[in-house]
Amino acid sequence: MSDSLFTMLMTKKPGNFAEQIVYEDDKVMAFLDKFPQVPGHTLVVPKVQVEKVHELNEETAAAVGIAVAKVAAKVVEATGTDQYNIMVNNGKDSGQEVPHVHFHIIPRKAGDYSASWAKSIEQTRTAANPRPDKLPDDGEFTGDLKAIRDKIRA
Repeated sequence: MSDSLFTMLMTKKPGNFAEQIVYEDDKVMAFLDKFPQVPGHTLVVPKVQVEKVHELNEETAAAVGIAVAKVAAKVVEATGTDQYNIMVNNGKDSGQEVPHVHFHIIPRKAGDYSASWAKSIEQTRTAANPRPDKLPDDGEFTGDLKAIRDKIRA
């Protein structure tokens, strides 16, 4: 596997990349997004290159989770807003552009919310991709719902 853009940035630190770095430890680096959605948009990236969250080992996943919390607190302090999205895309079809797992911390302010990811799902509904039924309010899960729940629990 060749180095991802993030691996290259974290190892070579080209140009003024060091200016973007806001947090670093032995397993994780966080840096300001080069193409921010809003001021303070920050990426939290494990130093080990894997494409998807479920491919992280437990130690790295824990380090990423701790770093996300620490960096989110600093983003809140820096931007003056205590509202933000934490987002991760896993795979090309989910919108992942760099095949290296990374978490977006996107500060939010009143009136700037957009449900664009949800809209994109709704706009691609087909017979092969129907909207799932609302989960039942009572009783035991059955059928496909029980099967998927049990697989996730296993």
